[in-house]
Amino acid sequence: MKFYPEYIILIVHFLAFTGYLFFIYSGGSNLRKEQILLIFFLPIFGPLVAIAIEQMNFFKKQGTKPIDLDPLDQENEILWVTLKSFHENSDIVPLEEAILINDVKVRRRLMLETLYTDPLKYLDILNIAKYNDDIETSHYATTTIAKAQKDFQLSIQKLEVAVENDPDNVSLLEEYINAIEKYIQSGLLEEHLLRNLRIVYSKALDAKIRRSGDELTTYIRKIGNCVQLGEFNTAFEISDIMILNWPDNENTWIEAIRVCTESKDGFRLREITLKMKEQKIAWTKNGRERVKIWLEAS
Repeated sequence: MKFYPEYIILIVHFLAFTGYLFFIYSGGSNLRKEQILLIFFLPIFGPLVAIAIEQMNFFKKQGTKPIDLDPLDQENEILWVTLKSFHENSDIVPLEEAILINDVKVRRRLMLETLYTDPLKYLDILNIAKYNDDIETSHYATTTIAKAQKDFQLSIQKLEVAVENDPDNVSLLEEYINAIEKYIQSGLLEEHLLRNLRIVYSKALDAKIRRSGDELTTYIRKIGNCVQLGEFNTAFEISDIMILNWPDNENTWIEAIRVCTESKDGFRLREITLKMKEQKIAWTKNGRERVKIWLEAS
């Protein structure tokens, strides 16, 4: 009888595959069920690689290392949320908690379930999750962030083209401005990309001012963007326009003080506070509290 070593290899591989198939489906393995295909199509080497991975996970004790709680400052809003009300679904675990859970499988499942509904809601947490020790958690967070960036960029590009084709459509321009503003506030952009987008945002706001210059909110957005760009001379000019056109509005003076403090212009700050005392302003309680320290100091 002729001896066929390749048959012996295939038989051994099939037995090893069958045993590992049972191991995975019984929940004793760290590998996912779909990864059994890789083991099947790699004779001998598939089961050996799977065993090597299991050994690495066992000796590294992945997912069981203690968590250092010192850096988790409770004042950091990213990591802490308010208590759920009694009628909320108790099966839903906050993403913050999912990231901190020790068990790898539970953490992955909870994170995927939580992010599946609205990943953009958890961008701050995703920025933390992408540095997680677990490779899958990190990979999912990084992939989700990349997709969010792509979605923002595509949305802005489409609106930019639409505005160019219909420049007199103020509603379309406002939608374009809102899209840029949302991307800026998302925290997804690196410093140089953020600055470039703020420049685009500034031009869009200028276009809005030319079309409807009687909107105080547009000037407030513009002045805030100028402060972030360090364009204080432009910010001062906008502040003067706001004082001229809306002298009785508290936001005019709040923004004027903000520009002075951000630019560290003490002389102009004194001028502003003196004008405030002479002007009849429709203060709200919150607005007066915000400028109280400057009025008392002048």
